[in-house]
Amino acid sequence: MKLTKLAVAISIAAPLALASSLTHASDAFLIAPEMGKINFDARLRYEDVDDRSGLKDSDALTLRARLGYLTPDFNGFKGYAELESTTPLGSRDYIDGRGHGTDSPIIDPDNNELNRAWISYSGFDDTLIKLGRQRIILDNARFVGNVGWRQNEQTYDALTVVNTSLTDTQIILSYVNDVEGILGTHQEADVPVFNVKYSGLPFGDLTAYGYFVDIAASGASDRDTLGLRFNGSTEVSDQLSVLYTAEYAQQEIDRAVAKDKDADYYLVEGGVKFAGITAKLSREVQEGNDGTDASFKTPLGTNHKFNGWADMFLSTPDDGLEDTYLTLSTKVAGVKLMAVYHDFEAQDSGIDYGTELDLLAVKKIGKNYKVLVKYSNYDAGTDSRNGREDKNKLWVQGEVSF
Repeated sequence: MKLTKLAVAISIAAPLALASSLTHASDAFLIAPEMGKINFDARLRYEDVDDRSGLKDSDALTLRARLGYLTPDFNGFKGYAELESTTPLGSRDYIDGRGHGTDSPIIDPDNNELNRAWISYSGFDDTLIKLGRQRIILDNARFVGNVGWRQNEQTYDALTVVNTSLTDTQIILSYVNDVEGILGTHQEADVPVFNVKYSGLPFGDLTAYGYFVDIAASGASDRDTLGLRFNGSTEVSDQLSVLYTAEYAQQEIDRAVAKDKDADYYLVEGGVKFAGITAKLSREVQEGNDGTDASFKTPLGTNHKFNGWADMFLSTPDDGLEDTYLTLSTKVAGVKLMAVYHDFEAQDSGIDYGTELDLLAVKKIGKNYKVLVKYSNYDAGTDSRNGREDKNKLWVQGEVSF
């Protein structure tokens, strides 16, 4: 079923616009509080990709739905279970996990799964313990996240402890032994995690972290990452705030069939927020290693969020990656607008990896509805060593959540 972009946009936006008139009548999808809470969300998405790299142009119309139940508190114990289903509507002109679209650049498999299932205990002072299949998002999700952009999110079978007993300090300790990925696959893992954030400074938060990733299916290497992140803002006046972020991490790469390597990560970001407009200039560096497979990588990160929405750099190239990017965002008539311009270069060899322009518009309708249009244009440039081709992506989607 080949749908025009305009028709899809109307088909997604119109029902949500109509639903906005109902938001005051029912703002929650709840049972009686003493019986717990039912959560429901659905996301209808149209994705269109124009790919010049040898993969065929593709489009996909998919519906993702989740239904979950949270128990009431019982002497500090709670439980949660959530089912998730992704269903293609029309032809499967993309990778659907059923043997269709194997040469397509769209990845949203037809999938039904138990997305989350955990129990928690909060009976100890300033401490939460959670065991089971859960969503884990740390800091900005660069290193550990849920890949929430894809229809089937990434979750973890893990034991997690969160403690806030120290003043202005949050300590997160977790052990992951299985990763449920965006393709509906399960990967055995051995991943201890710590993340300690101190927010007592008047000008920002300081976070120290360690992620020790050993995923059985990856085979090639284990990655132990230690890092330090500082993120904050300073209000200069009622109209002006200064924004800043600095982050450094080092990754020890234990390779199965080659010499071990170390690779570094840097992020420096500065910006301002003035009269409702936010502007940021950022530079992120993931180090390469002489063209080998030992570049800095983030196998558990929400990587779509970084290095361009065209997903040209979901995995760091062997030569590493330098991404210098400018972000502008504001809100007009209740619509969030964002534009991001990237300039990519190989960190090790200096190859010009091209540029990318990303555009986003999001409109929330009441508390429960949201419409989104998103566009990405990757230009590979003229460097013959690049090995990449131009790519355009368009998404139109509507969401409802209770």
